[in-house]
Amino acid sequence: MLESVSEESLLPVNESVSKQNFVRPHVRGQRAKAGFFFLWLFTIAVYARPEDIFPLLGQLHLTFVFGLCSGLAYLGALLSGNTRLLWSRELQIVLLLTGWYIAGMPFAFWRGGSFQILINVWLKTLFIFFLLTQTLVTLERIRRVLWAIILSELFVTSFSIIQSSRVVWVGGRMLGVNQGMLGWNFLGIAAAITIPYIAAIFVVHRSLWKTGLLAATFFLMLWMVVLTASRGGLLNVVLSIALTSLLVLRGSSRGKMIGVGIALTLVLAVILAPQVFWQRLGTMWNGPDIYTDQVAASAEESTEDRLAVLSRSIQYTLEHPIFGLGLGNFEVASGNYLGQPSAWMGTHNTFTQISSEAGIPALLLFIGLLATALLNMKRISGAFSKGSEGRELSLMARATLASLLSFVFGAFFAHLAYEYYIFYPVAIAVGTQHAARTMQTLSLTPKGNFVLESQVLAAQES
Repeated sequence: MLESVSEESLLPVNESVSKQNFVRPHVRGQRAKAGFFFLWLFTIAVYARPEDIFPLLGQLHLTFVFGLCSGLAYLGALLSGNTRLLWSRELQIVLLLTGWYIAGMPFAFWRGGSFQILINVWLKTLFIFFLLTQTLVTLERIRRVLWAIILSELFVTSFSIIQSSRVVWVGGRMLGVNQGMLGWNFLGIAAAITIPYIAAIFVVHRSLWKTGLLAATFFLMLWMVVLTASRGGLLNVVLSIALTSLLVLRGSSRGKMIGVGIALTLVLAVILAPQVFWQRLGTMWNGPDIYTDQVAASAEESTEDRLAVLSRSIQYTLEHPIFGLGLGNFEVASGNYLGQPSAWMGTHNTFTQISSEAGIPALLLFIGLLATALLNMKRISGAFSKGSEGRELSLMARATLASLLSFVFGAFFAHLAYEYYIFYPVAIAVGTQHAARTMQTLSLTPKGNFVLESQVLAAQES
């Protein structure tokens, strides 16, 4: 089992080899174990945002505390020699992207605002992404992080639906209780990113209670997406389901079963959808002259606003192609130029957000990051298909491929360039590569011999 390789020590056979050369538990699977534990807690805190339900928890600053503890624990493991730095191609690209963000600071439209986004948003994202790439090194840990995300989504969506009187509603649309990724228009992207992983875990693990949790999470997320009446969110979920069926569920009788279940659930949710959902959805194919009710008119106005900011973001990209306007400065520049409160809007597009605020080189780096992760997952999905561990590794790679492609689509409807959320599937892609290299190293080791520490570390760091 891969987990036994990752989390337990290998039994010595060749006593003539010095023990310090063997792969020791704290170097291999348990590297930075405490750092990963606090990072797992951070994941729950950033996704579930319990302070939105219990305001008193906001005084504890959970994300800051867990993130800091994770960093300190990892630093301690690094200084004590219990772990080593892992330099993945994805991490290198993100560091280059950070350097470009910093280089563009002197050219920002509003330097103070750009500096605040860099310090208060981006560097925190970079910090968490770095820790994820250093500690998410086994399939077991990847599963634990995924369960943290899935259970957080289950908690937030179930509370929002059951306690609907405590959540925010706007014109019949549910915004939800969560002010982060699991609320309103962002929920569709979050669901689309998670659905492939739900399917992958369902195919591999046949525990009845786990199956129930996965099914409940999928149904509640889908129903809440319907209640938000987000057109982009629904399209994103539909695409994610199609990609999941194609990449994750194919070739498995259990996969075919969940595929049928997902399709039926989607049809049922759409049939039971409230009127506001159909009113907003109808604006996607009806002409602009027929909007007489307030909901449809509001939806059309939203579409026009998004097209306007998209056009403006492209214009700013062409006017400032090298360093852009500065991080977070699109809203300021657009609002000042038009002199209207309604003009203070984000780009609603991650790609033009980066190009207009950090320049075309930053956009190319971001696209390169996504392309690198996608290509690596495609390679691993085809290379590992034998044995239970290999099949699970291939399945995780295919799920990550579907998740990243779902984000690419969703990124055209929301600006999330500097937030944590996209960097979780990218970090899972990096972790899947670590697991693949470890498995490949072990498969090349003669049976009955020790695995040298230098062999595994060299394989992981190559």
